[in-house]
Amino acid sequence: MAWMLIRGGHVFDPEDRGVADVLILDGRILAVGPALPAPSGIGEGTVHDARDRIVLPGLIDGHIHVMGASGLGGAATRSTDLQIDRITSAGVTTVISPLGADSLSRTIPALLARAAALDAEGITALCYTGGWWHPVPTLTGNPQTDVTFVERIVGVKVAVSEPLAPAYSLDDLCRLAHAAYTGGRLAGKPAVLHAHIGDHPAGLGPLQAVQQQTGIPPDRLVATHVNRNPDLWNQAIRYARAGGSIDLTAMQRPETKHPMAIQPAKAIREALAAGVTPGRITLSSDSGAAYPRLDPAGREVGQYMAGPDCLLEVMRELVRDGLAWGQAAAFTTSHVADLLGLRRKGRLTAGADADLLLLTPAAVVDRVYSRGRLMVEGGTPIVRGPFDGHAAA
Repeated sequence: MAWMLIRGGHVFDPEDRGVADVLILDGRILAVGPALPAPSGIGEGTVHDARDRIVLPGLIDGHIHVMGASGLGGAATRSTDLQIDRITSAGVTTVISPLGADSLSRTIPALLARAAALDAEGITALCYTGGWWHPVPTLTGNPQTDVTFVERIVGVKVAVSEPLAPAYSLDDLCRLAHAAYTGGRLAGKPAVLHAHIGDHPAGLGPLQAVQQQTGIPPDRLVATHVNRNPDLWNQAIRYARAGGSIDLTAMQRPETKHPMAIQPAKAIREALAAGVTPGRITLSSDSGAAYPRLDPAGREVGQYMAGPDCLLEVMRELVRDGLAWGQAAAFTTSHVADLLGLRRKGRLTAGADADLLLLTPAAVVDRVYSRGRLMVEGGTPIVRGPFDGHAAA
């Protein structure tokens, strides 16, 4: 058995544990505490100095397109697979990926295959079944069967109040909500209906109607992209105060063609000030899609595929505004883990997977561990996918 001792960092669990050590054995956390002794009699190990480092749980990106997304601007905007080094270099060690707007040429079997590849490369990759079509795309032909019998699937994705997606009747949406909720109960996992909310004025109305019609706990009905415009954001605050789950999108800002978007750090501060329970708020990137590249004058001069770096940008802003690192990190760690029942994720506690993010005092990524494996060292990814363009010809 191999052990590792990360010594002397400022540990956020995400609760503030002060200066402490993290002892790892075979990919799991064995203990967290001050001045832990190096183990003896259980094989060889290593000690890593983490003095002056901020130690956080590895980030969980709850809405990221790992095999690319979009295509709504034509074939040239159809992004490609998001490589593992783009993910880990942003401090992310767990991803949950839905299909994007293109639910025709991209399929649930292909999404599951891409997630399995990332898992084999070293991170934890989960998926949503469903997507932007009617009926929703699935693996088995039945979204409840997908949720119940496919371990990697943690819910059903659907597009609501989205002019580019088919409209669903209330009965249809109720069936999808039951597919997620009941399928999750049958599988012993707290699955969710993960609802993309578009710019149609109906906003969260259809999701609220589902909750009223079915009685499904509102936290099982997750509304994502809710900071895309002020009217929707005001609805979202009321929805979360009533017990619903809201997911803010870090990539939604004016320079990404969301001119009405509320900056996610500002939205989080507003929600907390309005009395929203912090655990009802999560933050995801929506990366892996094509976004406009702008010149210094703000003119669109091309496009690029975003990675999840935006999550750390939001966390840094929250810390500058007065939140502790643990509070800022919780929106992409413990809150997501609690929402989806990821019992070994999102916290630095005994028995958890050894997913760790170490930041420098300037809040720059230093080291990233996933299930105890060093993925990033000195800010440089040391584990890359086999087809990411860095391999020798």
